[in-house]
Amino acid sequence: MVKLVDAELVLLKLQELNRYLAQLKKHQGATASVLIDDLDKAWIIQHGLQLSIQVLLDIGNHILAAEGVAVREYADIFHELARLKILPEEYAQSIKGMAGLRNLLVHEYAGIDMDIVSDILNNRLQDFSMFASHIADYLTHNK
Repeated sequence: MVKLVDAELVLLKLQELNRYLAQLKKHQGATASVLIDDLDKAWIIQHGLQLSIQVLLDIGNHILAAEGVAVREYADIFHELARLKILPEEYAQSIKGMAGLRNLLVHEYAGIDMDIVSDILNNRLQDFSMFASHIADYLTHNK
C-alpha cells in the first residue's frame, strides 16, 4: 500500500503544537484555585490544551487515514496508532483520556474540573512532546 501521509502537513502541525506548549509552559504552577479565581488565565490554559489535543487528534486521524484505518470516535485514534505500532501501547493507554478532555473543553467548558486542568498543565505536558517524538520517528521510518 502506498503511504499517503503528508509529512509536510504533519510537521507543520507539530510546529503548531510546539508553539502551543511553549505558551502553556508560561502558566505552569497555576493551581486549581488560581484557575477558579482567574478566569482569563483559565481560559488561556483551557484553550491552549484544547488546541494542543486537537493537533494530536488531527495528526493521528491523518496518519490513520493514510494507513487505511477509519475511526468512529476520537478516543479510538490513540488505540489504532498503538495497534499500528506508531505509539507504544502503554503510552497510548495513558493518553487516551485526552480525547474526552477535548470534548469537555469544547462542549462543557462551564463544568471543567480545574484540578484536572491544573494537573495536566503542571504534570502532563510532556505527554504532548512524547507524542510529537513518536510521530517524528514514524515519519523518519516511513519516507
